[in-house]
Amino acid sequence: MKAIKQAIRTKRPNGTHQAIVCVVCDRVIIGEEKVCNISTERLEENRHRISVVAYEEFYRKPLHPLLVEQYSLLLSPRAYREGDNFECCQSCNSGMQPSKAKKKGSKPPKYAIANGFVIGHFPSVIQIPGEVEPRRIVPII
Repeated sequence: MKAIKQAIRTKRPNGTHQAIVCVVCDRVIIGEEKVCNISTERLEENRHRISVVAYEEFYRKPLHPLLVEQYSLLLSPRAYREGDNFECCQSCNSGMQPSKAKKKGSKPPKYAIANGFVIGHFPSVIQIPGEVEPRRIVPII
């Protein structure tokens, strides 16, 4: 029964299936966890908390240009969008409420990408200074 619920939950209007991913924290929403919808308007209200500029000012380092492409906000490119709404986990949804957005100096939700969880991809090869052969990264399963 759980498998059927999950399959129905991940089915999109075009008939395909896609994992449910939170737009704010980029975590996969699984099991019985509530899936919320968050509007682009609400995301804009929280711009001062989840923007690229806020991140770069706080951490004092520039982000890679590929991470800047989502409205200059640190959002998950894997999240499903329907119209002006994105899927969001319950934790991030409550952390992005208007009451919290209006507080001066308020931080992003705990697991938000903008809260220091900006990650790219591991390179397949790492060149270590002083070594002749580069090291290959092999995933361990």
